[in-house]
Amino acid sequence: MTVPLDAPAPAPAADTITTSTATDPAARLIDTWFPCPEVDKAVGTPEGSGRSEKALFTWFASRPIAQARAAVLCSLLPDTPDNRADIKAVVKKNDPAVWARLRARIADQYGPKPPVLLDMFSGRGILPLEAARAGASAVGTDLSPVATLGGQLLADFPMRDWSAQPTLSYEVPDYADDADEDPPPATRRRRRRTTAGVRAFEEMESLGVEEPRLLLDVRKVLGEVGRRVAAEVGHLYPGSPDRKGETPWAYLWAVTLPCDGCGRRFPLTGSMVLRYPYTRTGDVGQSLRLLFDGDEFRTEVHDGLPQQEPVFAVLAGRRGKSARCPFPGCGRVHNLDVVKAKGFANQYGDTLLAVAEIDRETNRKVFRSPREDETTVAYSADTDSLPPIGGMSAVPDERIPAGNKDNVRGSGYGYRTYGSLFNPRQAVLFATTTRVINDLYDELAGIVSQDYARALAGFAASNVMRQIKYSTRGSGSRSHGQEDGTEQNRVQVDHVFSSQSVVKHQFDYLEAGSGTGPGTWASVSTSLVNALAKVLEENQATGRPARFRRQSATALPFRDGTVDVIVTDPPYDGMIVYSDSSDIFHVWFKRALASAMPGLFEGGPDGLQEKADEIIIKGRGAKGAGDPRSDDARYRRLLAQAFGEARRVLKDDGHLTVIFGHADPEAWKRLLSALVDTGFIVTSSWPSRTETAVTGVATITVTVSIGARVAPPNRPVGIAALVDAEVVTQVKHLCRGWDTDGLALDDQLMASYGAALQIVGRYDRVIAPDGSAMSLEHYMALARRAVRDAVALRLDEQPLETFDPHTRLAVFWHVVHGRVDVPKGEARFFAQSDGLRLEDLRGPILTETRAGYRLRHDAPGPLSPASSTYEIVRAMAAVWSAGTDSVAACLSAAERSPTDAQVWALVDWLTTKLPASDPVAVALAAVKRNHGSIQAATRTSTLSTLQSALFEETP
Repeated sequence: MTVPLDAPAPAPAADTITTSTATDPAARLIDTWFPCPEVDKAVGTPEGSGRSEKALFTWFASRPIAQARAAVLCSLLPDTPDNRADIKAVVKKNDPAVWARLRARIADQYGPKPPVLLDMFSGRGILPLEAARAGASAVGTDLSPVATLGGQLLADFPMRDWSAQPTLSYEVPDYADDADEDPPPATRRRRRRTTAGVRAFEEMESLGVEEPRLLLDVRKVLGEVGRRVAAEVGHLYPGSPDRKGETPWAYLWAVTLPCDGCGRRFPLTGSMVLRYPYTRTGDVGQSLRLLFDGDEFRTEVHDGLPQQEPVFAVLAGRRGKSARCPFPGCGRVHNLDVVKAKGFANQYGDTLLAVAEIDRETNRKVFRSPREDETTVAYSADTDSLPPIGGMSAVPDERIPAGNKDNVRGSGYGYRTYGSLFNPRQAVLFATTTRVINDLYDELAGIVSQDYARALAGFAASNVMRQIKYSTRGSGSRSHGQEDGTEQNRVQVDHVFSSQSVVKHQFDYLEAGSGTGPGTWASVSTSLVNALAKVLEENQATGRPARFRRQSATALPFRDGTVDVIVTDPPYDGMIVYSDSSDIFHVWFKRALASAMPGLFEGGPDGLQEKADEIIIKGRGAKGAGDPRSDDARYRRLLAQAFGEARRVLKDDGHLTVIFGHADPEAWKRLLSALVDTGFIVTSSWPSRTETAVTGVATITVTVSIGARVAPPNRPVGIAALVDAEVVTQVKHLCRGWDTDGLALDDQLMASYGAALQIVGRYDRVIAPDGSAMSLEHYMALARRAVRDAVALRLDEQPLETFDPHTRLAVFWHVVHGRVDVPKGEARFFAQSDGLRLEDLRGPILTETRAGYRLRHDAPGPLSPASSTYEIVRAMAAVWSAGTDSVAACLSAAERSPTDAQVWALVDWLTTKLPASDPVAVALAAVKRNHGSIQAATRTSTLSTLQSALFEETP
């Protein structure tokens, strides 16, 4: 069905589309400016990171609030000094007064109807949230039903007015302020600030000001779900008699398998440490010990460091992990293939190793051995007797598709269904919770409106998924600290997605209990309510609800020319396999929301999410074998189809902003080609250092906000030489403004792509002298070279461009990256800027590392007249300890003059750029002090060589 969004606005004349906002009323800030320094700083703060909003819902793309806010506002507003100042202000701080000014200007800009802003890959809804805050008519579409629900919970339901809904009679729970994890002190401080949002509402209520209805009722519903589930499954989690019946916080389990040698079962423990010692608090730590009695084993928790080696570990002389039978007299080793084969043969079992409690005096997590009654009830959990939910099995029996062992790791060990990723007691807990939510929706729908009942059930279902993160076969116990007790020894849950979007599997895993503590229902309820309080506090009577639809970006359900702005964050090539990673949530959402949202989670024929139109590249080689999503050509085709749809629904004077990040230049070529081929011209590219600030584990550090416009008709054909000159002039001109704005040099390199393509976009195509079309790669490399030239590096008055290509690259690399590792894609960009091949630089200039490439500062190979100046200077530093004659020999071997200006300029430059204590800097400083002696020795060496040559040639 085609959904009308707005009437199309008159398009400007083609000749009005220029790069100047003064002459182009359709131009926007994104074309000319972006608050890069402010975004970079804000993404590291609680307010700008988006971590709090993420606590509402588990999703894999962590677009920070600060970058999303800047991208949305810069795409909506024209370039004026007031807009620049106010956008900087709200990126730094969520100031209501500044927001009001920005909303007023947006309303004036677009007339009586608010602008329509679409995110066609909406994920968890951060971009639509910021658009809604700005007063736009925000729309989000996503192929994933899981992501669609996430957007509703963040940017739709919290924006609605629910104050007229009838009062719910459920009690408000009195949860402790637990957290999903046991965080470091800095995170605790941030969490206290977030929790203050809830407390602020409670204080308002004490003063007679009503707490937002949605927040109050979500608290009530979460509490009611927790009470009902505890009543049904409480017998499976007996309390501790010596702790007044308090339920343990967590339980440590391990998978067991039969030994091929002695036939006895043993547990696959990957670590015997439960808690490291910490000398500052006098904590000696705790460890696990296996005790043996005939054919049986049991566990014991003891103080101090481990006295036994882990059972499942890397053994000396073997590749990969192996399992060694721990029974006395056996010691049979089972390699990883054997361990996996036993899983596929259904020979795995589960055993309870230890019980974790919280010492209320010290707030320390402590472990003990399980009691007999605890093991008895733990093993008694029965999934077969659970009643079905909405016509489906209570425990998900949907099969994990073949070829997923690298993404859903348990499937590589014989676990065939999504329900099997949980042990029986975990499965009973979550099946009961989802059934309670499904039943509670029917109850709520008889009290409040159907929409409100759906919203409340949605928040409750989201809470289940957040608890699942901390209680599967992939959720382990992570003990911080060191054996010597010098570091803080926190214990936390290492959740199932701690390796980014991979659904982890491990043989010793942690099960969160039914009481309080990290990962429990009470804990995740507290953090969800805190996150919702923050969203509500920032949007009271200011925004409008965003709308979300489950829809493929390749077939948008909107009329032609009805969207003012598209701001979107497409899949980053092959970085995240969204649907495969979130199917573990999808199967449980189907059950929890079977009555509330029956159509949303219908899925594909296998009962999982529909994947036919998913725009990703799923691995390569064996990882993606047999999966059509592993085809690069398919990704390019679907991405181009999606941008073609964006072009269709966008108004002629509309703007497209794409947020993208990748270390591989091939991924950039695919993205930029898709934009250009579907009728867009790129106007800008603005880097933000967002990824590690938000996730802490990202494979990239920079994402780029790329501005684009609809290409005007009747563009001329460009001549390569002239267009190249325009590009160089444009980039060098913009570099001066970027310097003023505080844009770092490596960020300027990324920003230069948009500047170059802005010029190229003026032409229908650019042709070389032989009539062939110039490539995107040519202009990306040319832009980078223009940035380098704009810096106008000089080494002791020697312009950098006068040096040889290898030395130019080395010096500029040193300026941009210093001595850190650089991803392979970025290294290739560097090489291309000087017309070099990365393969030719590996060895003489760069060394390859696991993380990419690093600039060499050590001794090079043998010198020759073909050696670069950079290699000669490195050689001089390396041999300095042998004396001036050895340094002089370097110059002679390279046939360089003892007064070679470039050699001595580079010696002087490196001496000042390297840390004073760096061995290379120390050596070069000595070389510099003794340059006179070295030059004299070089002359003597050269004269001696000439004399020897003369004597050899004399008859």
